Amino acid sequence: MWNRVLAVGAHPDDIEFGCGGALLRHAAHGASITLVVVSDGALAGNAVVRAAEQDHAAQLLGAKAVMLHRPDGELGPLRELVSRLEEEIANAAPDLVYAHLPEDIHQDHVRTHQALRIAARRLDNVLLYESPRSPLLSSGISVDISPVIERKTALLAAHASQVDSRTELGAEAVRARAVLHGSRVGCAHAEMFQPLRFTMPLGHAV
Repeated sequence: MWNRVLAVGAHPDDIEFGCGGALLRHAAHGASITLVVVSDGALAGNAVVRAAEQDHAAQLLGAKAVMLHRPDGELGPLRELVSRLEEEIANAAPDLVYAHLPEDIHQDHVRTHQALRIAARRLDNVLLYESPRSPLLSSGISVDISPVIERKTALLAAHASQVDSRTELGAEAVRARAVLHGSRVGCAHAEMFQPLRFTMPLGHAV
């Protein structure tokens, strides 16, 4: 259904947490996937280690990872970030984009959403994903990730430096969230997204 998918996250592991299952489903359908990670994640670990972990997760997904290497917590002027994201959108030419929700208490997540919202202003399909610091969505666009739930936990496990210290990234917590969303839409495991813009009828995105 989707040929080119772009996912944007503020830090390594944000994308895998928010939409890793959906991306796995897109990959299974033959989509080309690009991950754009804005910051180096250095406030929560070693930047070099986190970049290597992100590369590993991208390899497991069969995706291209683009690291913008902005300082964690200091993403810079909005205009500059918008310009960089516009470049990556031009390179990837996506027909579907995933990005952070605006309702989040992490400043980098909010700034990344703001920049992407502007950079993707001409795109028809933009879905917003959860983070551990955003509200838990109760409705929206759902993706049945039951066939790939174990592979989603493996994507997050690739970020070993984070999973070891953050229980919300662990397999048990990730499965529990997916079960909750699945119970609302009639499947075993699901991810839920808020549409910023979406040209298809409400329902499943994959």
